[in-house]
Amino acid sequence: MKSFSGLIAILGMLLPHASLRSAETPPVQATSRVTVPREAFEARTKPKKSAESDARPLRIMPLGDSITRGSYLAQKDGKATGLPHPLSGGWRKTLQDKLRAAGIAFDFVGELSYAAFGRDGVVDPLFDPDHHGLAGFSNTGILKGGVVPTPTDVLASLGVKEIKVAGIVDMLKKHQPDAILLMSGANGFGAPARDQLIRTIGETSPAHLFVATILPQKAPRPGWEKVDAYNASLPAIVAAQKAAGKRITLVDMHAAITTDDLLPDGVHPNQAGMDKMAAAWFAALQTFR
Repeated sequence: MKSFSGLIAILGMLLPHASLRSAETPPVQATSRVTVPREAFEARTKPKKSAESDARPLRIMPLGDSITRGSYLAQKDGKATGLPHPLSGGWRKTLQDKLRAAGIAFDFVGELSYAAFGRDGVVDPLFDPDHHGLAGFSNTGILKGGVVPTPTDVLASLGVKEIKVAGIVDMLKKHQPDAILLMSGANGFGAPARDQLIRTIGETSPAHLFVATILPQKAPRPGWEKVDAYNASLPAIVAAQKAAGKRITLVDMHAAITTDDLLPDGVHPNQAGMDKMAAAWFAALQTFR
């Protein structure tokens, strides 16, 4: 009996402790699991994208005349060529190099694609040839559109007799730029038409318009002495557009180069001039929002 009573006493002492341990540390069920919110799970398990892959390319429309179209240095068989060439692309080539080096994704847009950087008639795969540089066009011409003076080798390669573009309203609706790089007026000046062009762009497109003063000119270019007055009238329309809530920035391209940076024709920039233009456009684009 003593032995049995002793056993009961021992069990009585052990059972409360066993119950306490059970309450404090319940056995882990083989089927139990922790629930993680779906958003947190996906955030932990989805592959992370780089900032560059997330970035939507900046759609840039180079808009203007032959200086926008590109270099007059490219020749083939002693004649000027509009086909892809190592000396073609103008300031657009240098600007694209700067954008790429800065890690800025871009997509140049416009109705034309000749006067491109390339070799043996083939566009370089790293060069985006699209632009809206309408050689010989005045501000009114850019506004309304028309037949674009085009190198004969380009027409022959395309199998057409002429290239005609629509007015700026239709072009903006078609190409949907985010940023527009406008430099125009070297052909005929025409400040009222320029101002109307700027207003039309602001009414048609939400793009940020970067509008530049035109380059200095020199003899033998007719009308070279009108450049300063034409440029002096530009800030007023830019200020008016900005006051109206338009996204617009004035770029002083005239200050970026000198007449030493021009070709003998007194209007088109040489390679040094085009490089300086690219630097000015690039600096302006740093303010893009």
